[in-house]
Amino acid sequence: MKEIRLTRGFLNKPTNSVIILFSIIVLIEAISWSIGYDIKAHKVEKAGGYFYYVGVFLVKFLIPELFTLFITISLVNRFHKWFNMEIVENTWKEIGRYELRFLPVLALAFWLFDPVTQTIRFLLEQYPTYSFSNYWKSYIVDTYTWHVYFMYFFPVLLIGYTALNISLLQDFLHQRREAQEIAEAEAAKAAQEALALSATFLPKPIVPSSFLTYLKGKNLLGELDFPVNDVYYFTIEERFYYAELAKGRYMISKTLNELEAELDPTQFFRIKRDYIVNRQAVLNYAYWENGKYIVRVNTPEGHDIIVPRARMQEFREWLQSGQGPFATSDSFMLAT
Repeated sequence: MKEIRLTRGFLNKPTNSVIILFSIIVLIEAISWSIGYDIKAHKVEKAGGYFYYVGVFLVKFLIPELFTLFITISLVNRFHKWFNMEIVENTWKEIGRYELRFLPVLALAFWLFDPVTQTIRFLLEQYPTYSFSNYWKSYIVDTYTWHVYFMYFFPVLLIGYTALNISLLQDFLHQRREAQEIAEAEAAKAAQEALALSATFLPKPIVPSSFLTYLKGKNLLGELDFPVNDVYYFTIEERFYYAELAKGRYMISKTLNELEAELDPTQFFRIKRDYIVNRQAVLNYAYWENGKYIVRVNTPEGHDIIVPRARMQEFREWLQSGQGPFATSDSFMLAT
């Protein structure tokens, strides 16, 4: 995925902002109680108990700061619209540039949310005896200081960039899921069409073949002679060669290079350096990511093979034509 469409689904929901604030509050309170239990306990006792402590906390901090959070997130969201920010390239460099553009917004947010936040705090703390002179001096004029500004600066950066990155990640995962679903739907449709087409042809008469038809394999239970057409795929693991059948996995004596030369090229294809697959075992394929595809093999447990784009072109042509020949070893190594 070369770019991310910025739908801002997370930023458009105010309840998500509340979740961020509650998460930060819970984290701060947990740290405060763990490293300063005596101080926190004294504050609770001074407030008159846990119930009153929570009430004071709501009035003096939580409810007013909800407005701080809401205004900050709204500014970040509006900034996208003002500058028509609809997509961002999916590279670390461009994502970094995208996020740096919001630093001035978050740095200036204080001058917008402070009068709102302080007004709500005044209404809650001074109820019902309101004094305009007290409000103007203590809650407005005295709060426009560098001390108060920097007290808010880092929490606002934390809140703003947390919301921004969650929204970006949510958009990325949603678009990736959509792309995967579309690719899988197209692959399934193509597989169904191929299956329907193959059903219209009559079986070909069996004629003697010059290609390899039987192999001997062994596993922990014993040995077995089996038709090669019963093999889902051949592979190599830790320098040993295996054939995967419905009856299980059997170790064989032939290398993949030998099999590539001896197997029927209309029936078997060397899809990667370490895999030869049976045409009848191929279920479907779908785009994965970074120019790679997933080829699904119809084993009882299901098996996925990651294949580079360069190899997929020849593989698709082989599926469509129904005949070989195999790519040579040199050309295959170049493709992988």
